[in-house]
Amino acid sequence: MHPLLAAAARPCPQLAAIPMALLVLSTGLTGCKGADADPIATPPPTWHEDIRPIVEETCMSCHTEDGGMTGIPLTTYEDYQAWAWPIANAVAAGTMPPWRAESDCNSYKNDFSLSPESVDTLVRWVNADTPEGDASKAAPTRIAWVPPTLARVDAELIMKEAFTPTKAPDDYRCFIMDWDETETTWMTGYNFKPGNTDVVHHVIPFIIPPDEADVYRALDDAEDGDGYPCFGGPGGNIDSLIEARWLGAWAPGGGATVMPEGYGLLIEPGSIMVMQVHYHVDANNTEFDQSSVEIQLEHTPLKTVQIQPWTEVSWVLGMGMEIPANTNDVSHTWSYTFESGAFRIHDATLHMHTMGQTASMVIRHADGSETCVIRHDEYDFNWQRSYQLEQPVEVTVGDTMELTCTWDNPTDQIVQWGDGTGDEMCLGVTMITWE
Repeated sequence: MHPLLAAAARPCPQLAAIPMALLVLSTGLTGCKGADADPIATPPPTWHEDIRPIVEETCMSCHTEDGGMTGIPLTTYEDYQAWAWPIANAVAAGTMPPWRAESDCNSYKNDFSLSPESVDTLVRWVNADTPEGDASKAAPTRIAWVPPTLARVDAELIMKEAFTPTKAPDDYRCFIMDWDETETTWMTGYNFKPGNTDVVHHVIPFIIPPDEADVYRALDDAEDGDGYPCFGGPGGNIDSLIEARWLGAWAPGGGATVMPEGYGLLIEPGSIMVMQVHYHVDANNTEFDQSSVEIQLEHTPLKTVQIQPWTEVSWVLGMGMEIPANTNDVSHTWSYTFESGAFRIHDATLHMHTMGQTASMVIRHADGSETCVIRHDEYDFNWQRSYQLEQPVEVTVGDTMELTCTWDNPTDQIVQWGDGTGDEMCLGVTMITWE
């Protein structure tokens, strides 16, 4: 708990009225507006001078006027005043905003995380009873962080039917989208468009080549309605998460994924896209979704970009990644030294399941130096996304990639690699290019 929150902690009768959705965002609500607190030596922050510039850049892109995925609009002083204590608890605990890449590992594009100074300012403002301040002294308006966009849209793939998720609180569903192009094309970007932001939590799209498409169509045909249940990978078998070609990952506020200039993802005619959607709903959900994906294409040959998963093959086969029952901080590491070729890493994703605690990907260079690609000190399965590097990481002959994951296993069963909710994984996924 942030020390200023601890000073003001007291029971709060208003908490009974807070929606369950917000409790997911917070690790515990510890104070009431107007609670007594230790005196603050310096003048408290005010909305107009200090708070609005912070939330304009980090919060308003997702918490829009219509509420966005959370159903909670946060665009005005009155909005932030009404939700002050939940906001303070969420930012102090690090659960909001949902940015999990550690800034001391690498620098990333479109970083909407809060600095420690900004967290402290927000907490002091709430602890001081949310003063509005003098509008005439307002700081200049800052433009809210704007997610990346496509230069143009050449095609749009949409779910064949509307789908109403029924498994609470989490429903994982894969939807097949036919690829109508009749010649080889290069995808240079895509933009996921959630049909219903109240229920769509995150998305991982995959490209399935023509010779494997029927396997996935059979999974779809075996289920009523559009799509089929899936967890971990797009389905088919336990290896599907690694065998399928990733396009990356989308989470609220993530915007479009754009390939490096001059590069594209080659897609053959007869391929299909499998879009895995994580829905987050309550037991009485009646909301439906019909999401789509906008595509940017080139028909002129480009240099190849590849979405490359990395892990230990023996783990996938059920060997060597045991997580004993009733244990904490169990760690497994995979490493691989590249004996040929060279490539660049442009973005990275780390994937575990619900027992995952920390994860990292590091390149140990042949000259003895090392580059941290991505690290999560507090992994959160509910907020998976791709993190684009400000500068690509160069990997060459003699360099070693090292992937490490840790888990807490509170169950009475040994856990290993698997697709199920109670199974685990340790997977790194990167966008790579080479000459």
